[in-house]
Amino acid sequence: MNNNLVLIKNYQKEITILGQNLALLEWDQLTYMPPMGVNSRSEQISLLSNLIHKKMISNELFTSLTALKKQKLSNKDGLMVKKLYKEVSKSRKLPEKYIKELSKTTSLAYTAWELARKEKRFKKFQPYLEKIIKLKKQECNYINEPGHEYNSLLDQYEEGMTVEKLKSVFSKLKKDLINLLNKIKDSSNYKKQKNSMLKQHFSIEKQRNICEDVIKRMGLLNGFSRLDLTTHPFSQKIGIDDVRMATNFRESPLFSFESTMHEAGHALYEFNLPKEDAYNILGNAPSLGIHESQSIFWENMIGKQKYFWQFYFPLFKKEFNLKGDFNQWFKEVNYVKPGLVRIESDELTYCLHIILRFELELGLIEGSIKVLDLPNLWNKKMREFLGVTPNNDVNGVLQDVHWSGGSFGYFPTYAIGTIYSSQLYKQLLKERPFVEEKIRKGNFREIILWLDKNIYKPGNKLTAEEIIKKTCGDGLDPKVFIDYLTKKYSEIYEI
Repeated sequence: MNNNLVLIKNYQKEITILGQNLALLEWDQLTYMPPMGVNSRSEQISLLSNLIHKKMISNELFTSLTALKKQKLSNKDGLMVKKLYKEVSKSRKLPEKYIKELSKTTSLAYTAWELARKEKRFKKFQPYLEKIIKLKKQECNYINEPGHEYNSLLDQYEEGMTVEKLKSVFSKLKKDLINLLNKIKDSSNYKKQKNSMLKQHFSIEKQRNICEDVIKRMGLLNGFSRLDLTTHPFSQKIGIDDVRMATNFRESPLFSFESTMHEAGHALYEFNLPKEDAYNILGNAPSLGIHESQSIFWENMIGKQKYFWQFYFPLFKKEFNLKGDFNQWFKEVNYVKPGLVRIESDELTYCLHIILRFELELGLIEGSIKVLDLPNLWNKKMREFLGVTPNNDVNGVLQDVHWSGGSFGYFPTYAIGTIYSSQLYKQLLKERPFVEEKIRKGNFREIILWLDKNIYKPGNKLTAEEIIKKTCGDGLDPKVFIDYLTKKYSEIYEI
C-alpha cells in the first residue's frame, strides 16, 4: 500500500482515539466526577486537546497529504485525502499563538459568564466577549473563506453553507413563523387552553422508566449505550459501539422524555455511522446541521405526532394517573407559548430564537453591532420576534454558554437541522406511508432502516446539503417546514 496513505490513516486513527479519550473525560466530568476533581480534569483535557491539535498541524501529515493530492487514488481514498487536506489546511492557518490566546480567553470568559449570570449583570461578561469577538475577526482573516467574512466561521460547522444563502432562507422563515404565531395567538382556542394535565407531581423513577423504554424502542440497547443524569442533557460517542446519553428530570415529564429522545437521535446517528470508516474523516458526520436534524427528527417529527402519542399516552396515563383525555394531552404536548429561553421553546418558536442569535452574530462580526449594545438589541428583537421581553440578562443575552466558548457560526446549524428534519419526515411518509401504523404500535424499526439507508450510511462522503438533496429531491427548503407547522397547528388551534 502507498506509504503516504498508510501514514495519513494512522494519523487519523490516533487523532480519533485521542478524541474519544477526550470525550470520555468530558462525559465523566458532566456525570460522575467529584466536584473537587475539576482542576485536575482541566489539565487532562488541556493536554489531550493540545496533542490533537499538534497532530492535526503536523508537517509530516501535511507533506503526505500534499503528495497524495497529486497521485491517482481510488475514489474513496481520493475523497478522504481531499476532505482531510481541507481540514488540516484550515487548522494550519491558525497560528499557535492565536490558539493559545483564544483558549486562555475563553477559559476566563466562561468563569466571567457564570459570574455575570449569578449577578444578573451583562457588564461582568462584556469585556471578555469583546476580546472574543476581536479574536474571531482575526480567525476570519486567517481562514479567509470566499464571500462574507462570517462564512469562515460558519463553514467549520456547516460545510458549504454561506451567509448569502442563510440570509435568504432565514428572512422567509422569520416572516412566515411570526405570521403563523400571530394567527395562533389570536385564535379563540389558544386563549382558552389550560395545561392542567401537566400540573401535578411526576415520579422521577417513573420518568426514568419511560425514558429507558423509548430509547430501547429507538434501537439503543444496554450493550452499547447508557442513560445517565446531568444538569444539561447531552450525548457523546466514546468509541465504536459505545454511545452515552444524559438527561435531566424536572417537574414536567415532557422535559426528560423529549430531551432523551433528542439525545437518543444524536446517539443513534453516531452509533450507525459507517464502522469501516470509524478511524478516518469519512466516518464523521458531515455537519452539525445534519446531526441536529437527527435529534429534532426524533424529538419533534416523531415524538410530537398523534400516532406516536396514541401508543405512549396510555402508558403515561397509567404510570402518572393523568386526569384528562387524549385530545387534551396532545394539545398540551404541542402547546405554543412564546418564551424567553431557547432550550425551553416549542417547535414553532424555536427557530426564531436561532435567527435572533444569527442576526446578532453577523452584526458583531461585521462591526455594525457593539458588544455594549447587545442586551438592549437582544430585548428589542425578542419583542419584535416573539412578543416577550426578558426581565433580566440571565433570561436574555446571558442565557447561552456558546459565546463564552467562542462558538460563533454554531447557532445557525440548529435551524438548519430543524428544516432538514421536516424534509426528511415528509420524504419518509411519502416513501413509507405505512410507517404511521407501525409507530402507533410502538414499532420504530422501519424508521431506523430508512434513516440507515439515507442518512447513516453516507457518513461524510457527501455534504449535508448533498445528502438532503439526494434523499428529498431538494436542498435546504424552509417552505417544507412552514407547510408542516401550518397544517399541524391549524388543526390543533382550528385557525
